[in-house]
Amino acid sequence: MFEDNEVFGSDFEDTIPVGTTFANTPCLSEQELSFIKEVLASDDPTLSVLALQKIESQTAFLASVQARVTAHLDATQGGTLNGPATAKQRGTAHQVAMARRRSQNASLAYVRRMRFLIADLPYLFSRYQHGDFSEKLIMAILAPLEDMSRAERREFDRFFAKAPAMFDTASVSEARDLSQKAVDKVRGENRDEDIERKAKHRGVSFFKGKDCVKLNASLPIEVGIAVEASLEHEAQQLKKAGDERSISQLKADLLVSRLTGHPSDKPLPIKLHVNLVMTDMALLMDGNEPATIPGYGTVPAHYARRLVEAYDEIDDCSPISELDLLRRRIRVFPTIRRLYTMPGGQDLVAMDSKERLFKGSLRKLLQLRDPYCRTPYCNNKPRHADHVHQHSKGGKTSCSNGCMKCEFCNLAKEAPGWTEEVVREYPHKIKIHPPGEVTYESSPPPIIGLARIDKLLSEQIDGRKKNSQNVRIIRIFPEAS
Repeated sequence: MFEDNEVFGSDFEDTIPVGTTFANTPCLSEQELSFIKEVLASDDPTLSVLALQKIESQTAFLASVQARVTAHLDATQGGTLNGPATAKQRGTAHQVAMARRRSQNASLAYVRRMRFLIADLPYLFSRYQHGDFSEKLIMAILAPLEDMSRAERREFDRFFAKAPAMFDTASVSEARDLSQKAVDKVRGENRDEDIERKAKHRGVSFFKGKDCVKLNASLPIEVGIAVEASLEHEAQQLKKAGDERSISQLKADLLVSRLTGHPSDKPLPIKLHVNLVMTDMALLMDGNEPATIPGYGTVPAHYARRLVEAYDEIDDCSPISELDLLRRRIRVFPTIRRLYTMPGGQDLVAMDSKERLFKGSLRKLLQLRDPYCRTPYCNNKPRHADHVHQHSKGGKTSCSNGCMKCEFCNLAKEAPGWTEEVVREYPHKIKIHPPGEVTYESSPPPIIGLARIDKLLSEQIDGRKKNSQNVRIIRIFPEAS
């Protein structure tokens, strides 16, 4: 199956260096050793960054070899791709975990995923072999695909081959969400049942941490997002009022206060909204395009419609058996705002402002367009609306010159020699120039669909002022407590 990828086969021996200068250690060729010595003897930061990139690619390649060996071991020991794990497969997973010096708790998932990665996703695996993706990113992509059939995974792989930039610069969270979006598109109703089943098994657990006690709660999606937003909002308000505690400390203290100070039979004191982004076709005409809950990720269209439809007339005197469990989580009423996308229906139309700060609708638009920190591979939550080209240097406060960043990345770009620029407005793309000669490009995922097919971009850009398409944002407001 993989002969066409031109990675294994006759080139396999040439890819792994055979020369070494260290006994009984992973091999380094004389050329590689010379390069590393040159890097360590040089003060050039660009050379160091290039070395790190090369080492990371080599690490990813070796991890792909581990994946191939793992799949081979499982197959020779009688492991199967489908159905429940057998005793033999569990034994194989334990062997693999010990050989890789990893915990046993995720070893079975690793073995199963490597099996279908090799068998069903040849293009994704070829990118892994070429060092394009780390093991963490590969595992994030594969996790949702477990719910697909083999035929559906192969179809996903063919789509990825047509849109090869889909996971470029993606963080682990973004990659997992994109993969989940693909699953929701083809198996939305099945996942709708999974979400409801998970909600029925909601629970709380306490366990010992290092010098602390940790609280872990499994909540329905919309409840968890609303609780997080509520704690964040109130903590920010207290911080602005002069509270000396950190935001993290405030949220922890607020959580304890609410757990111990509010009657359990009263609605949660939630005053914020849960955003739900979906197309008009998915909302009104039973389309299957997955919806998005900012702060969580994608949910099936069918489940999103239920969120909108379920929160209507509720009689508190009704027997519990007659109430939809979904309605009883948070009391809300929906309002709908229409947004526009450029032709092709994947990216939001821009807007700008004369103010210095990103506020109001402009900030909300950036949050919808950039659900992840725009620094490549960053997995932190994007809380800062940032100027790509700094306002102090003449940058405009506009959608095209704005992007969402986490606090750390927002501060990092102020380092001497660090510059960023907008290279394309539709779909939005920025180029990041850290000190030195290495550059990175960053584009947000499309608000609709899984990826942008490159050959369609020119058509979209040329026609962006024609026939704007609709996407709906449903803002689900809880009632005041």
